[in-house]
Amino acid sequence: MPIKFKIDLKSSNKESLFVYKLALKSFFKKLNLKYVFFDFPKKRKLITLNKSPHVNKTAREQFELITYKCTFYISNFNKNIPLKYLLLNVPKTVSLKIEKMN
Repeated sequence: MPIKFKIDLKSSNKESLFVYKLALKSFFKKLNLKYVFFDFPKKRKLITLNKSPHVNKTAREQFELITYKCTFYISNFNKNIPLKYLLLNVPKTVSLKIEKMN
């Protein structure tokens, strides 16, 4: 009986997410798995810090944190294929979350 999975990938490094996404696609093609993936819009977060701890409010620095996200849906995953092969080559900058769907 096939099992459905959802794999969420998040990263602040666009290139490492892209390379890992290509690796997952080739892995799924070798195993003849049906999959669909979605790229989500990037999220930006601005952080403002004062350079001076005293009264200079005009002396500020702004930093921007950008997060990239994509999701894979796998529809015909068999029990005889272990999920540990997905976790072998995960880059350190990519966070991976696997959920079983009903």
